Amino acid sequence: MTNKLRDLEIAVGAAGAIIASEHFFSTLLSSPWTTQKFAQTEEEKALIRRMLFLASGVSLLTAGGISYLTKEKWPIIFTFILCVFYIVIYTKALDKTL
Repeated sequence: MTNKLRDLEIAVGAAGAIIASEHFFSTLLSSPWTTQKFAQTEEEKALIRRMLFLASGVSLLTAGGISYLTKEKWPIIFTFILCVFYIVIYTKALDKTL
């Protein structure tokens, strides 16, 4: 396999994992603004935290599969970074500090 083709495979794998992760978060959670504005009770906040955990888990599992298939670490590394970003943003929204 040529270097250019391998580089393309790595880029597509990483991008695919990131896009999948973004879809999991947008499917399971409202926007951070909506979360900050409307999550008032501890039950609502607990539900959002469970959805964050679920979105992160599914994202990392998907990225792990892509990393396995491409034999590259980048899909899981970039997805991990994106999950941390989402967790920070939504935690700030729940704390009303966004």
